[in-house]
Amino acid sequence: MTFSIVARDPQNGWLGVATSSKALAAGGMVPYVKLGVGAIASQSFGNPYLGIDGLALLGDGLPAERVLERLIEGDAGRDLRQLGIVDKEGRPAAYTGERCIPWAGHLTGGGYVCLGNILFGETVVKAMADSYERSASEPLYERLMLALEAGQEAGGDRRGRQSAGIRVIAEEEYPWCDLRVDDHDQPVVELRRVLEVYKVEEIPYLVASPRRDDCTPHWDAVMRVRDNMEEQLDEQQAVSTAKES
Repeated sequence: MTFSIVARDPQNGWLGVATSSKALAAGGMVPYVKLGVGAIASQSFGNPYLGIDGLALLGDGLPAERVLERLIEGDAGRDLRQLGIVDKEGRPAAYTGERCIPWAGHLTGGGYVCLGNILFGETVVKAMADSYERSASEPLYERLMLALEAGQEAGGDRRGRQSAGIRVIAEEEYPWCDLRVDDHDQPVVELRRVLEVYKVEEIPYLVASPRRDDCTPHWDAVMRVRDNMEEQLDEQQAVSTAKES
């Protein structure tokens, strides 16, 4: 029902998942990502516990391939599951159950997995992989977005289009980027629009976001932003009051 990419950026260790589907809110159901642990996509009649338990096993130090084996061994519904894993070292592993609706399959490369089911064909995951490899100079969230766009351009989910999402963990436990389009007739196009807004309105301020070891980085800059906001609100209120009088 879905095409996804799971990846680790070798330049900085960032981890992420991007996904799109003819299913509601795939961006909230498919990705599982944890700082310093790994990233997982669980899909095709997805079992959320494959993501939850997979991150726990990765956290125990098991490599991606061994985690995949453990998860599949313990899931009686394995024939309907599809799973992509990249561990904190960038080692990929993937599984496609034999009863996933065709076309279904996966492709692994250096630090990434592209996978999908109910697709127009293998060209979808190949296009995603090609795009990801060509965009090595871009930040991870952009590489994942480009891969989704390439997959959609190659046909995507053969049932249609509905949702998309990107989740990236960078240097803190909370996401650097966590964007979703839950119900839209052009979800990948809309996700691109939202990402471009995010680049302008949020990414410049992330440097001032709390850190585990410093909850007030760049505090002076934060206070300047805060004061500017208050001044703008006061000005808006003054204009509004003047119009009413």
